[in-house]
Amino acid sequence: MPIPISSLTTTSASQSSAATPSMDREGFLKLLVAQLSHQDPLQPTEGTEYVTQLSQFALVEQSLTQSNQLGVISTQMGGLANNAAVGLVGQTVTMRGHGVAFDGATATASNVTLAAPAARVTATLRDANGRVVRTMELGAKPAGAVSVAWDGRDDRGQTAARGTYSLTVTATTADDRAVAVTQDVTGTVARVSFDRGYPEITLDSGASGPISDLVTVGRAPARAP
Repeated sequence: MPIPISSLTTTSASQSSAATPSMDREGFLKLLVAQLSHQDPLQPTEGTEYVTQLSQFALVEQSLTQSNQLGVISTQMGGLANNAAVGLVGQTVTMRGHGVAFDGATATASNVTLAAPAARVTATLRDANGRVVRTMELGAKPAGAVSVAWDGRDDRGQTAARGTYSLTVTATTADDRAVAVTQDVTGTVARVSFDRGYPEITLDSGASGPISDLVTVGRAPARAP
């Protein structure tokens, strides 16, 4: 008894879907050949239906080609971005330091600038709802750039949720006078690293952060002979 084309197509498609989440070029060819070899000789595939199947095959082939091309373009663009990041070494930049991104394992470093030496520096991290997640006492710090590192834990010692947290830093002198704190840090780029999957710059002051935190870029002034 001949096997109905609709039954064969449904069965083959179900098996193919169960085996793989999407049909690739080879899978489509196997399905097409199987359908042609098992079709009813008395009721062969209609010409329009066959053309439709060939068109579907062409779309699959085109989709695979586009995916490969997009992968190549993405790699090339990533390489160009990395080359551009390396070109920042030796230049004077200003980095934004009010936000901290946490991916569940590592938090990005943030930076602030103290207008004067401080006897006490306190960093407070808040979530998107404004709730205080962590308060860190950084101790006494000299004037200039201060790097704020967070281990990703809250005040109870539990790992915080993934997300972006706002950072507020306050500083006071020994006689409890407020020290001006700027959330941006300016310095000369000393190093660019890529070990976290994205360009991260480190300034000569030790402050570091992702390249997305850059506010301004300018060449370092020439030193007097």
